[in-house]
Amino acid sequence: MNGPSEDPRRVPAYVALVRIGAVVGMSTAFGLGIFLLVGGWWPAGLIALAAATPFFVVMRLVERTAEAREAAASSDRA
Repeated sequence: MNGPSEDPRRVPAYVALVRIGAVVGMSTAFGLGIFLLVGGWWPAGLIALAAATPFFVVMRLVERTAEAREAAASSDRA
């Protein structure tokens, strides 16, 4: 049995921090939105649910930027 293989792609620390922040923000927005929807506050609940979208967008933007930098760095090494 072989040991764990090391992934050649390394994620920068700022990407991990952005992921953590985005997940916390999305979960807070979803939780508040569901709480408000169950309580009958429909407009506020829908706004809270929609507030989760920017967290997801920022997370994907940072991940794509990091992937592009990694691809550029790997092509420079070759």
